[in-house]
Amino acid sequence: MELTSLLGYILVGLLFGWVGSTLVEWVWYRGRRRRVDLSTASSGTRVASPLPAGPAAHSYGMPAAEAAAQPGRRRVRQDARTGARPVQDLSNRPDNLTAIHGIGDLHERRLYQVGIFTWDQLSRVDAETLQQITHALPGSDTRAWTEQARKLAQANHRIGAIYDGPLPEDLTRINGVDQVYEDELYAAGIFTYRQLAECAPDELARIIPARLAGEELDFASWVAQADFLRDEYYADEPPIL
Repeated sequence: MELTSLLGYILVGLLFGWVGSTLVEWVWYRGRRRRVDLSTASSGTRVASPLPAGPAAHSYGMPAAEAAAQPGRRRVRQDARTGARPVQDLSNRPDNLTAIHGIGDLHERRLYQVGIFTWDQLSRVDAETLQQITHALPGSDTRAWTEQARKLAQANHRIGAIYDGPLPEDLTRINGVDQVYEDELYAAGIFTYRQLAECAPDELARIIPARLAGEELDFASWVAQADFLRDEYYADEPPIL
């Protein structure tokens, strides 16, 4: 046999041997990887699945003491998720009706004049009556006002809220008082210029939270402006019954 042929046979044998060993190693690796994947998947399923209450929990390897306490823990989690029903805020104050899309200051003033002060009260008025009271433009969607009012009353826990105090006045006419500050004054029981004029600046500083008063507020100016406006009434808009 020639040397060249012998070397050829040797190279072919080495090639076949390398291919065979690689194939065996690949098959073994694939089988091992599949076993690992299946093990991980099964353990992940056990972790993700909710544990059954009662004795069946033992089948998941849970100790007896933990299995006995499991139903109680599940009830606690459920109670925490549902939570206690929020306490309704039925404080005697008007709501900001201009928070409803489509209701402006003039609409709010007319609603106040006929005794509609809260979102809950507005949500119970039909669309045609709202159109008459507010003199809204024909294209105004007064039907949507009632739905928005219902959602606001529900979200702010004001269902059933009423107000029977003095006719609220537009405190934002005072320089320095924006809608947020007016809401805080209303919440504190200050609804009119007269009431504001009778407040001391120190009292107003206690009413307006520090988190809202980012800049130095001139409460003395608020009092002076309120005193100037205290005898001004909205006589130009008689109640519409």
